[in-house]
Amino acid sequence: ITQCSLFALEGGHGCKVNDSDASRERTNPNVPTAAFFFADRSLLLDHHTGDWYIVGVATNEEEVIDDMLEWMKGTQAQIEAIGELSSSTISSSSTANSKTANNDAIEFVPNRPKDQYQMDIARSHEEIRNGESYELCVTNQLEAEITLPKRSDKKLHESPFDLYKILRSNNPAPFSAFMNFYNKDVDSSDALASLSICCSSPERFLSVKQDPQHENFVVESKPIKGTIARYIGADGESESSDMVKTINERIMQELRDSTKDQAENLMIVDLLRNDLGRVCEVGSVHVPYLMNIESYATVHQMVSTVRGNLDGKTSNAIDVIEACFPGGSMTGAPKQRTMEILNEIEEGVSRGPYSGCLGYISLNGCMDMNIIIRSAILTPIPNTDDDMERWKTSIGCGGAITALSDSNDEYDEMLLKSRIVRHSISQWAAQQRSST
Repeated sequence: ITQCSLFALEGGHGCKVNDSDASRERTNPNVPTAAFFFADRSLLLDHHTGDWYIVGVATNEEEVIDDMLEWMKGTQAQIEAIGELSSSTISSSSTANSKTANNDAIEFVPNRPKDQYQMDIARSHEEIRNGESYELCVTNQLEAEITLPKRSDKKLHESPFDLYKILRSNNPAPFSAFMNFYNKDVDSSDALASLSICCSSPERFLSVKQDPQHENFVVESKPIKGTIARYIGADGESESSDMVKTINERIMQELRDSTKDQAENLMIVDLLRNDLGRVCEVGSVHVPYLMNIESYATVHQMVSTVRGNLDGKTSNAIDVIEACFPGGSMTGAPKQRTMEILNEIEEGVSRGPYSGCLGYISLNGCMDMNIIIRSAILTPIPNTDDDMERWKTSIGCGGAITALSDSNDEYDEMLLKSRIVRHSISQWAAQQRSST
């Protein structure tokens, strides 16, 4: 599900979308508002135990069931054959090229330049002073067009998965995901992928899980507000060294004590409590963890947890999405008025998948959705050169603006959040060029 301004809100009224020629020209027409598919055949890997699960959904017809069982047995044989390969062989073959490639930096151009972005922050401050909003999540798009040699051993739509593997390695995150939508009916190496999402998100938007002790479900959201760069260490310096640990502990404490970041986080927690209160059982919404600091590969972040109970007989996962989408951490508060202002500030240009959500809704009523951040969106560019492939890449990034926000700091934070994705794209491009 993509950006907020295209989704109907309470009362069935969505934000007005700027449909001017300028906004249409700067919005990628190949990116849909939403995309869904029914996964009737799935492979699930438990990362904690290393166990594989083969899951099939079939109608109660003998022929359909036999076909499903045949697929499951064949898939099991393939998994067992893969398991006989040593992990070191798989790891070395998948990462060797990216480690040895010369990573020439790719130039990303912001959709709105620094001067305009700072003016947008000034506009946000004006709206806050006028009482129109408490907090606005202003975002931008960093864009680049990349031309690469075409791989003879891969179809075009397979290229983005190589980027995802690099991004996943560079920035391990609990809600990482890869989605690839392309025309599977075109049996050609030139079959264009319409959309690829390479996501390394650390943020859970919503989950719905069965309560093992009761008949109801537990709804959880973990909004992130508050980001600071993590100290990686100098060349040759171990991340486990006492000095690196000490510096990072000081940085984490700085984030923990930040009045601005506390205000950002608390306002979104309050917004989510209100959203969940619209669908959860009365009195069940609570905040078990407020403003915890979590560490990731390149940043430390302030994360809160909001939970509530859902009566599965009268409400379901779809009701939860309807009550809470779009994620408050990517809009601000109050949600609807803030989104109207943001649509003006961002000049009606669609955010695309960025700031939307990606995940699954299960047949048993459970659900897990992330917030699409720390992500690269790829769409192919029509190309007449049979030896080359061209990609339009976009990285969404931004930050929450409050009365305490500084325009220079906010611009730097936007670049910080996109840094690991930009680096991964440069690494992917270098790997593609060195592999031909």
